[in-house]
Amino acid sequence: MTKDKSKEPMNSRQTYFEVVRREEIPSLLQHASPRILSLSHDASLAQTRELLFSSAGFEVFTFLDIAKALKACQTQSFDLVVVGHSIPLGSREAFVKELRRLSSAPVIAILRPGELHLAGSDYSFDSALSPGLLLGMVKEIFRSKI
Repeated sequence: MTKDKSKEPMNSRQTYFEVVRREEIPSLLQHASPRILSLSHDASLAQTRELLFSSAGFEVFTFLDIAKALKACQTQSFDLVVVGHSIPLGSREAFVKELRRLSSAPVIAILRPGELHLAGSDYSFDSALSPGLLLGMVKEIFRSKI
């Protein structure tokens, strides 16, 4: 007597395969998590932002040096750039101007008290507000890009 295999319990995990064309592979290799470039001259603020964004599932690249941040933009793509208020205004404006030549990523400028906007930035965030509100803004930006 042979055993009826259709009545044997199946492994509860199922594997699915999808066939894709070779030319589609590069788009499949895109980064799973949005990539954020965070620029600041204050190491403790930079670390706080990095922890905030990475704990929310974002891939964060933190720079304390403008030249190194721009060099990274030449070889990597980022989905968002956050420019901290610890950088002098003229340097922030020069950074954003140069960044625009290298990237189309939206820019959030964290502003000092009394500043209304940073030339070339897409979004402004008041430095006196809570980090949680900054994270909310970042999440909303990514929701609107979908």
